[in-house]
Amino acid sequence: MRFSNIVVAVDIYDPDNGRAALGRASAIAGEEGRLHLLYVRYYLPTRYAELLAEDFDLREQQDAAEAMHAWCEELKIDAGRVHFATKRGSVRDEVISYAQAQGADLIVLGSHQPSFSSKLLGSNASAIVHHSPVSVLIARTDKK
Repeated sequence: MRFSNIVVAVDIYDPDNGRAALGRASAIAGEEGRLHLLYVRYYLPTRYAELLAEDFDLREQQDAAEAMHAWCEELKIDAGRVHFATKRGSVRDEVISYAQAQGADLIVLGSHQPSFSSKLLGSNASAIVHHSPVSVLIARTDKK
């Protein structure tokens, strides 16, 4: 089965695993496949709004876009075949909702090795794996 419409969910503050996920997804999709590179930004309670700069949201989106474009360039992935998106909210809910809206047939996640606490409390990757209506691939870096 060839996956051709892939959502790659990344954390721009975890570039090693983000690049690993993007590279793996690109290899799976081949030249004809479509990639959707998604960064879900943390939900901010409304009470923080007055503490943030007016352009905080825009700058955060721009920083994410710059990081994701740089990863494509580093990995020699044609940015023309990648749709870049940012969402704000629950990682699990936003990734699954976005994958469904895009008609994705695979979700690829970059994820660190689980720690003892994440095994007890759960993680975003685990939540997505357990709730996704489509296949999910966890990509990890080659770093030891």
